[in-house]
Amino acid sequence: MKHKKIFLSMLLLFVIYLSFIALGLPDALLGSAWNLVREDLNVSLGTLGIMTVVIYIMSIISTYNAPRLLRLLQTKWITFVSILLTGTALIIMSTVSEFYQILFFAIPLGIGAGAIDVSLNHYLAKNYKASHMNYLHSFYGIGVTLGPSIMAATLQHNSWRLGYVIVGSILLGIAVIVLLSFKLWKKETAIEKEYHEPIKLHDALKTKKVINSLVIFLVYVHIESLLGAWISSYIYIDKNVSYAVAALFATTYYLGLTLGRILAGIMAHKINSAKLIIIGISMMLSGAVLFLFNYHSLVFYFVIVGLLGIGSGPIFPNMMFLNNEKFTQKYLSKVISLQMVIGYMGFGLLTPLAGLIFDQISIGLYPYVLLFSTSILTLSIYLFLKQKIQVKD
Repeated sequence: MKHKKIFLSMLLLFVIYLSFIALGLPDALLGSAWNLVREDLNVSLGTLGIMTVVIYIMSIISTYNAPRLLRLLQTKWITFVSILLTGTALIIMSTVSEFYQILFFAIPLGIGAGAIDVSLNHYLAKNYKASHMNYLHSFYGIGVTLGPSIMAATLQHNSWRLGYVIVGSILLGIAVIVLLSFKLWKKETAIEKEYHEPIKLHDALKTKKVINSLVIFLVYVHIESLLGAWISSYIYIDKNVSYAVAALFATTYYLGLTLGRILAGIMAHKINSAKLIIIGISMMLSGAVLFLFNYHSLVFYFVIVGLLGIGSGPIFPNMMFLNNEKFTQKYLSKVISLQMVIGYMGFGLLTPLAGLIFDQISIGLYPYVLLFSTSILTLSIYLFLKQKIQVKD
């Protein structure tokens, strides 16, 4: 009986991991196909920014209201419906003839992403170990790498629409798997749903360490997107390499990020979340400092970017897991939703602001912006971790 219970728990964990692949699959899809999409739909290069803004606004709205959804619905239903909506939207997007139509179907993409993110992070933090949280976010890395890879394959046949159909179909398949797994999910009782009762924003922000944690998520997500979005451009312009070689640096970062989360999951059996975060931020700060210097060989830059990626790996999932220790159940879903909202702002506000600085002054400032942001993150993590007392009601 005990072995059966463990098996079913692991089976559900596999389904949750698949759901996080579903979360990552659409994220870089349009960006990787944009050169062909914009020609097909006859829009400018910068129009992609409008799409990004719509998705992130919808994600923020969905994320902020996630505690209300969790109060009304079981996590399994939120996950199933969100993946179903996302997959359907992608398939319909493959048929559009005008850009405004893509913009319209970006709405369910953003809503679905925000709902999955908060609900599954909350469910895993409550019901599984820290190692599983690290593995969960590794699967997001698999999804966000797999999506552009599928698109790259279809672009060889001069078709971005087929890429959307394939990814949308994969999402619908994952939605079916989630539906078939319903009996495996732990039923959230009425008492547990009371944990999602409305908490006023003012009261949540007054809770000890909440603002500190929000700063960490804001700056961390900004650094992650700063590396993912701008590292290739910096290397291309500053180091005078080809498009293909420059693109490898973004791939190196994301592979390092995924590897860092897998390693953190393995290490979590012997090292607690706080220490994993310290190891990660130490590697990031070291990488940011090393990035300031000029090297004759690109190999050194690949190693440093890989170091930054591996260091980034443990921070987000372990900060998410620490919520369960730092905050009581009453505040947990509210705190997680706020962290996700502020994280989206790090991507949607700070990184474009950095881009404006690079555009107006010089992308040569990139290493200094990276070091400044990493230093702020290091200080914020230190202040957060030095307080070890759990918040009481």
